[in-house]
Amino acid sequence: MKISKDTIEEIFNTAIIEEVISEFVKLKKTGANYKGLSPFNDEKTPSFVVSPSKEIWKDFSSGKGGNVISFLMEHEQYTYPESLLFLAKKYNIEVKYIEQDTKLQEKENERQAAILVLNFVKNIFAKNLFNKDTLALQYLNSRGFSNSIIQEFEVGYCSKRDSSLMDQTRKSQYNTKYLLKMRLINEKGHNRFAGRIMFPIHGMTGEVLGFGGRVLEDKKKSVKYLNSDSSDLYQKSKILYGMHLAKNHIKKLDFCYVVEGYTDVMALFQIGIKNVVSSCGTALTRDQIRLIHRFTDTIIILFDSDQAGINATMKAIDLILKEGMKPKILQLPSNEDPASFMTSHNTEKINVYFQENTLDFIDFKKKLTKSNEAEDLIDTTNSIIKSISLIQDAIAQTFYLRQASKKLELKEVDLQNSLQTYLAESNFKNKKKPIVSESDIEFNILSVQKKHAEEIQLIRLLINYGSFTNILVNNTSISIAEFIIRELQKDSKYLHLDFSFALFNQIFQDIIDRINNNQTFSADDFINHDNEQFRLVSAALIGETHLLGSWSEKDIIVVQEQDILYKVTKESILRFKLKRIQSRIQYLLIKLKQDESDDVVREFSQLSKVEKKIQQNLGRIV
Repeated sequence: MKISKDTIEEIFNTAIIEEVISEFVKLKKTGANYKGLSPFNDEKTPSFVVSPSKEIWKDFSSGKGGNVISFLMEHEQYTYPESLLFLAKKYNIEVKYIEQDTKLQEKENERQAAILVLNFVKNIFAKNLFNKDTLALQYLNSRGFSNSIIQEFEVGYCSKRDSSLMDQTRKSQYNTKYLLKMRLINEKGHNRFAGRIMFPIHGMTGEVLGFGGRVLEDKKKSVKYLNSDSSDLYQKSKILYGMHLAKNHIKKLDFCYVVEGYTDVMALFQIGIKNVVSSCGTALTRDQIRLIHRFTDTIIILFDSDQAGINATMKAIDLILKEGMKPKILQLPSNEDPASFMTSHNTEKINVYFQENTLDFIDFKKKLTKSNEAEDLIDTTNSIIKSISLIQDAIAQTFYLRQASKKLELKEVDLQNSLQTYLAESNFKNKKKPIVSESDIEFNILSVQKKHAEEIQLIRLLINYGSFTNILVNNTSISIAEFIIRELQKDSKYLHLDFSFALFNQIFQDIIDRINNNQTFSADDFINHDNEQFRLVSAALIGETHLLGSWSEKDIIVVQEQDILYKVTKESILRFKLKRIQSRIQYLLIKLKQDESDDVVREFSQLSKVEKKIQQNLGRIV
């Protein structure tokens, strides 16, 4: 169900960019703009600029920029719809949806109603813990948890098996059917989590989506932990406990601890280690790893050091490597879990232990080798090779292979041969390659910029100026988009003028289709595009290269990009063509060594002349 265009327009028209961003960044007014320290990098001199007049922001330390939506997506890691809903809630805007299907509308209403009841119940549990059932609070305090950390995680207590939860919900005029639907009560109306300490499990934006309940009085018939049942609202394989509190710390420190339990998260949080989450009582899943990947590339696995914990760690290592991330492993001394370890040692000793005992997966697997017997060493080596084979990046794969060679004291060439054999066997077993959807590929503006700066520039001009900005070409007014399309299509018969990055080709084709259908478009159309990847690219490229203050007040004349758009666009097209010509010339040079036919020589000669002419136009040669 999509948010209606009218609602989106109202959100954009209502949201005040400096007001929204100031909730996350301390801003100071300087002339027409606002300045602050970068929320993405540590710095002493402010390089983060917000322009209210242009309704954009720019972080010069990281190169990131965009509008209010892109800031929320970048800083809070919200999805596009989550960003819109955040602003709608902030400005009390009624959200209307395009989909008029009654069933879908009812489903959305049901979801929102269930969230309201869950948050209401969470408050009841929290009051119980501090006002009624002191035994539960005493237990938590005895485990070393302060009242402030208990309140921060909104931990509570569910009363004994009675109908109190249903009675209070009805009294507050909430629909009690959601208590049964979310399995908070049983068919008799009695509390299902009776006698348990309740850990609310929050979504990314802080709403309670489910609960984990720990039994207070150990009974043989009672399971130690009881979790909310899976539903459309709560899917434990896709949720990480504590992520709503940890996400900004993970992004800032650029790594994330993953532990096994709720109290483990609280224990680390209490001593100041706040980049930590838990897998909600399940083995670490692909979806959970992908959620962490939105904030960092590095995961430190901190599971129990018993055999079950080691097995879970081994599985997690391979899953993390498959997702293109870097796994590290930290194990505590035997018979210690994070909660007990944190409460029995001071912060300095904990930090030293963490630094000295965090290993990469090669060292960890080597450490687990049972003996120096040949069979055990071979098993360890094969296990390491298997993990390396899961790495998609060729450079990273080579690096880890070299590292394994040194640590295992084996020749790198032997390990390389073993790896190739393993890959061949693996490919034979999986002949069909998995289809990677566009949504699985994260657009990294900095990595693309390094390899394809000329492509970035053309796409930036198309998105920023589109069909609304005209330039004068041969005394004829023409839009930027039409000019770029015409110039590229003119030489497409002779040169391969596709973009190297597949997503750019899709954006370019989208623009061609709009022009052919006489549709006007602007940056906002791409910021609000249905395609999530289009939105990400637009958010990264929107705005000018620099945000300028009121220079005219200081009698300083600054040439704006808009003033020289024809020159900028013409140069950008030439650079784009030049790179492709040079690539073709290199190919022809190699071909000439084997084939000196007239056609090859003629093409080489013609392209060399064109290259020289472009170089002259760009002022590189006289």
